[in-house]
Amino acid sequence: MNANLFTVRKAQSIDASAVSALEQQCVRASQSFRGSAELLADAPFIGNDFDKVLGNTGRVVLVVESSGDLCGFADMEISDSVAMVRRVYISEAARELGAGATLIDELRIHAQASGCTRIDAYALPGDRLTKNLFERAGMKARLLIASSDL
Repeated sequence: MNANLFTVRKAQSIDASAVSALEQQCVRASQSFRGSAELLADAPFIGNDFDKVLGNTGRVVLVVESSGDLCGFADMEISDSVAMVRRVYISEAARELGAGATLIDELRIHAQASGCTRIDAYALPGDRLTKNLFERAGMKARLLIASSDL
């Protein structure tokens, strides 16, 4: 794994179309997992109002790039002392090469700098790739939510 292949930075207005395309890939990849519709409803798309999201001081959107091309993003919301990673996505070509680990490391740095004492993240049931990414980064499942429509 060569983390030097990737750089992480805060998203900028010029990243709007690339992040939107990555979000669409993320949606397609997650559609087969239980709870994806609810998760997407709880975490509105970044691309819907990109500049407003970037201007929100309680929200951090990071992008990971290699050779100038965006290959992933993360959307994190900070509330009190908890940083909640609402969505993280790494393109297929950048997986297993260190892009995800580099992105998670930067999320931790931003969370700590914001005074957070904990970082949480969503992973859908059956989404082993995301769960494995979080576990490799030292994040273990601490809560499962069971649900039923009434």
